[in-house]
Amino acid sequence: MKNKNISFFIFLSLAAGFFTSCQNTQEKENELVRIEMDNVISSEFIGNGVEWSAYPHADSPDAEWGLLMTEDKWQQVFDRLDYMKPQIVRVLDQANWRYLKGMDDDGNPIVEFDNPEMEALFKLLDYCQENNVKVILGEWGQPYKVHDTNLNMQDAFTGTNDPRWISIIADHVEFLIKEKGYTTIDYYNLVNEPNGYWSTVDGNWEEWKEGILMLDSAFVARGLKEEIQIIGPDATPYNNEASAYTGEEWAREAVLQLSDVLGAYDVHDYPTKDFVRSGEFGAHYGSLVSFADSVARKPFILGEIGFEKYVEENIERYEADEFASPDSQMSIYDFDYGVDMTDVLVQSMNSGFDAVIAWGLDDAMHTNGDTGDKTQLKKWGMWNILGKELTGDSTEEDIRPWFYTWSIMTRYFPGEMIIVKNSGLNMQGVRMVAGRTEEEQITFAVVNNSVSDATFQLDTEIYQDQVFRKFIYSEDLRPVDSNNFPVPHEENLTFKDKTSTINIPSKSVVLYTTYKY
Repeated sequence: MKNKNISFFIFLSLAAGFFTSCQNTQEKENELVRIEMDNVISSEFIGNGVEWSAYPHADSPDAEWGLLMTEDKWQQVFDRLDYMKPQIVRVLDQANWRYLKGMDDDGNPIVEFDNPEMEALFKLLDYCQENNVKVILGEWGQPYKVHDTNLNMQDAFTGTNDPRWISIIADHVEFLIKEKGYTTIDYYNLVNEPNGYWSTVDGNWEEWKEGILMLDSAFVARGLKEEIQIIGPDATPYNNEASAYTGEEWAREAVLQLSDVLGAYDVHDYPTKDFVRSGEFGAHYGSLVSFADSVARKPFILGEIGFEKYVEENIERYEADEFASPDSQMSIYDFDYGVDMTDVLVQSMNSGFDAVIAWGLDDAMHTNGDTGDKTQLKKWGMWNILGKELTGDSTEEDIRPWFYTWSIMTRYFPGEMIIVKNSGLNMQGVRMVAGRTEEEQITFAVVNNSVSDATFQLDTEIYQDQVFRKFIYSEDLRPVDSNNFPVPHEENLTFKDKTSTINIPSKSVVLYTTYKY
């Protein structure tokens, strides 16, 4: 904060009557918790966001579902994003969904940038341009391989290092940046999760690395390096026996071998709920981010986050849903998914990630195998904007509970924030993240992901001139407006006592912010 050289401490004070008298309460009456405003975790914070693809099955009259993404449908999505204010989105696409129209008789790609499918991508990118949302653009992998196998063109390209594929990617990016004038496409991701057996690379490090170097050279040749950087490795923790490296080693080797090429690092994870609720997730990734920073500091992004899908309860639920594929997380319908996603986000921000991207925005974006089978939706979203059209159930279009917490954590931790440390909060399942701007805006959030209510003390000198708004997400209390968007539970709050006793219910989130919007 401007002209402040001392640590800044804030005391939380939950309103009287916020919740009923608790049983099984964790108490830390003598433990002082502080937010250390000069103890910086990330000064390169980008902000949080979502994976958002341009509806490949519903983007044109020739799409599998036809042109279902009407102007009204797009506007519904835009209105919800206007509230969320994503700071970054990952646009996961595929060449043959947009600009690759096949191969000619000589085996050369047929490329076209003027078509309805590209218009859908433009609509998405226009929103990001108008709202200053950073974009990670990228493709699943080698066209027609693994994805879209129903087209029977799996061998059209020879691999990630096929110069024909690299060339059309560079042509596509050049068109978007130089012809269309997009300045918001900051990063390009070549292959999704290349270390996985499900990837078109199948863990072949050398093939992937060669493709990255080739794409970098193609960007240089087209004069694009000032506008867009390559991000990688986009790896998961999965250990593929076909790979020379474990999942975590992919991330470390990308830092060691490609830091002069990559403009940012990224990884994905779908941890178990127990791993997150225990707090181990944050500790694990804190060491990885610290390693990367020690070698060559670049923005480090958690490019996909969700929760493990292959657990018994989830399997039973997606098998019972006639529209859900095995690539679905059915907890999206549950209240406590909003708590779990906040918990993993809080731990990610405290571990040093500069951006965290949730998978994903909308059930209507993807199907398993990309065939367009309506019974094989990838259900991970905050809604299904085509719920009535695809399932016959218009309630699928409604906003789901976890939108509440993800949106306030995105909206009130904007890219201008500096993420800072907190100390003293040593309670099972209770975690805090805080940020401030140079202009003295402050946001802090506390998640209680335990089964017990919690009581603790926050103690420091009062900062008298700050006025806060408080948001609450609990099973019984999460205020919304007529659009089902979160609204503050309390406004015009000031902290007048030097010591406050904090009571926070089990399975809840509270967020305090000085932002007025």
